[in-house]
Amino acid sequence: PPPPPPPPPPSGSASSNNGPPLTVKPLTPEKMKKLESLRSRPRRRPDWSDMMKEVESGKKLKHVECNDRSAPIISSTKSKGQFLYESETKAEETDHHQLLKDIQHGVKLRKVKTNDKSKPYIEGLRKFRRQESIVEKIQKSVSMADVVAAAAEPDELDDIDKVRDDLQSAKQMLALELRSKEALERENKRLLARVSNLQEELKDKSSTSGPQARSDSDQQLINKLKEEALEADRIVKDMEQKYHVTAEELDSTRRKLECAWLRNQKLELELKAALSNKVVSQQPIPRTISMKKLSVMPSVEHLSEEEEIEEEEEEEEDSSDDGSSDASQEIDEARRSARELKLLEVKLKAVKDKQMSAVKERKILKQALTKKQTELKAEKKKYKMLQKEVDKMAKLMRDTEDDEEDEEEQEEEESEEESESSESEESDDDPQSEGEAPASATPEQKKDNLCRRFKYYEGRLTSLKKGNYLLKANVERLTDDVNKQKEMSLVLQEDLNSVLAELG
Repeated sequence: PPPPPPPPPPSGSASSNNGPPLTVKPLTPEKMKKLESLRSRPRRRPDWSDMMKEVESGKKLKHVECNDRSAPIISSTKSKGQFLYESETKAEETDHHQLLKDIQHGVKLRKVKTNDKSKPYIEGLRKFRRQESIVEKIQKSVSMADVVAAAAEPDELDDIDKVRDDLQSAKQMLALELRSKEALERENKRLLARVSNLQEELKDKSSTSGPQARSDSDQQLINKLKEEALEADRIVKDMEQKYHVTAEELDSTRRKLECAWLRNQKLELELKAALSNKVVSQQPIPRTISMKKLSVMPSVEHLSEEEEIEEEEEEEEDSSDDGSSDASQEIDEARRSARELKLLEVKLKAVKDKQMSAVKERKILKQALTKKQTELKAEKKKYKMLQKEVDKMAKLMRDTEDDEEDEEEQEEEESEEESESSESEESDDDPQSEGEAPASATPEQKKDNLCRRFKYYEGRLTSLKKGNYLLKANVERLTDDVNKQKEMSLVLQEDLNSVLAELG
């Protein structure tokens, strides 16, 4: 059977009977206004100005409370209802609490400046020393080019004795400068007085004597000397012009003679080839006469080797057109090879001369190096003797012995001797002499031999130059050491003299 139908809904009368009636409260004007604004479409879209006005209206925001207890505030842990000990109460008014607070937080103290000089400030001590000149700075920078770097010296400021010696030397230098300045001022005053006296004497003599009587004779003498000087200048100019003219004539005649000699040599070769009907042997043509003349006379400065080669090539081209083709080509090749060989020989000779001069310079530098080493050794010996005298004086005053210093001195002597021996040991390799090509060799073999020898001597020259540079740097370094040792000896001698003067 089908389910029964649902009951009918309650009528209004029933609802009124069962419960209280629904009462609708009237809306306030603000709510009505808000509903009207929500129902109606806005006339214009809100812009940034309206939003900024709302922001600037100063609406009070809600206070956000944070319950983060990772870093709790200790003072606010105890609530009012809990018991607090007397030590936990704040007693800021008490003196001991204020003192403890100052101790915990710290008090910023004032900086106090004192003039206490019992502990000297040694940081700026190097400013008392003499400034180096530009030449000394250059020498120092060049001396640093030594290959073997010197061992790092200990700081002089570590030893208070050295500091005291430096201060004493600076004081003595300042006293000497003051004394010299005072003496210079006295000398200047004396010279100024002398100059004023001489000026007064000159005025008196000029007023008494008649200068006009001597002016005519003086003017005549001056005019005569001027004329002689002008005449001498004119003679010098004439002689220079004559010298230039004769030098040009000499150059032209020398060129003509050389051209004629070359033509004669060429004609002789052609004549020999025509008579013998054989190929001319490709031997270099000796040009001893012209080359010797060119090496002696000053016209070589005006004529370079390239110009001579070009002139010879032009002459060879002119002569090749006249003779037969085969013989002229062979002659040209022979001349060309001879010319190349001659140029290589000239270059090789120049390199050899430079090498010889470098070897001589090396010997001189080695002699200077040994001399400086002996000087340095003597200065160190002198300084040690003075040091021993100073130690004796100190021993007499203190009645104590310092054995450690003697041991250190012996160690220093041994290290110095080792360094000197290491510096003196240098390789003295003599240049190896390479043999020349035999006379029966071909021009190509001779050319290869000359090129190889030129490269060998050129490399040898560069190595000699480097060695000379290092030797020069060592000599300069040793001179600096000698000067420094002399200054140390002088300072020590002055200190010893002052101590002896005080004791005497």
